Amino acid sequence: MKLSIIVPIYGVEAYLDFCLKSIAQQGVEGMEVILVDDASPDGCGDICDRWAEADGRFRVVHCPENRGLSAARNTGIEAARGEYITFVDSDDYLAPNTLQANMELLERHPEADVLEYPVCVYHGTSQAYRYKPGTGEATDYAGWVRNKGYMHSYAWNKIYRRPLWSGVRFPEGRWFEDILTVPVVLHRARRILNSDKGLYYYCCRDGSISNTLCERSVDELLQARLQLYTSLLRERGLDEKDLDEMYLHLCDPQILRLQLGGSLCIPERKVPLRRAVFTRRPWNYRLKAILKALSGTHYCRIVAQTRKVFHS
Repeated sequence: MKLSIIVPIYGVEAYLDFCLKSIAQQGVEGMEVILVDDASPDGCGDICDRWAEADGRFRVVHCPENRGLSAARNTGIEAARGEYITFVDSDDYLAPNTLQANMELLERHPEADVLEYPVCVYHGTSQAYRYKPGTGEATDYAGWVRNKGYMHSYAWNKIYRRPLWSGVRFPEGRWFEDILTVPVVLHRARRILNSDKGLYYYCCRDGSISNTLCERSVDELLQARLQLYTSLLRERGLDEKDLDEMYLHLCDPQILRLQLGGSLCIPERKVPLRRAVFTRRPWNYRLKAILKALSGTHYCRIVAQTRKVFHS
């Protein structure tokens, strides 16, 4: 078995057939599709059974009770038999032959343990944009961080050698579980291959966690990014500008937390003005870095208060 495709399923009856049709069109020889029905209360279980009866590549795991996305993915990992695994969320879909093209690329790069391919983020909304990791370059974990891969720490749009997941599972009961898990797995990889082939369509649905701004979602995003930032402080191969950029990425949910009435809970990081001015980063990043350098410990509060004024 070459590739295991893990599809966690709950409450997506309206989208599931379209998702599974896109997977069936991938053209990968030696693939299995593991449908994890997380005790879905609608007709998803019946749809899964019909697909498994019609196509021998599909098999279903019916969970006795609903335990959430992380548990469903973990169930799929434990059931997987492929040399590689990948994830597809059941309300998203793939462009035809996306996985075939990227599996062929992986075969030409046996040194790579992970491949990351393009994604259309927030597909179907006015905020949609395309993220393309690269054009076939291979890098290590530090290179992935320097390329700001952590800003797209999605479980899907990546193909992993299955042994990388040995002893690693998604944390149950947590939001933004990808940020807590994917960097841990990628850190184990010898090389990470950045592909420009194919496309994953990440569809933004009403009620999704990424589309919900509330105290819990902001706090959990903040804690997930803080955990990642803390781990990067110990990572070799990163310079201070890389860490500055990750820190400002961490500040974004902290600012939201202050806007919602929460407290400041992230550690302070000094960004020298000279380093902020003379970085080769995009202008919007440089403006943030310069403001941080000038305002010091007051940066998050100043931005939060400014946003409150303009949004009032």
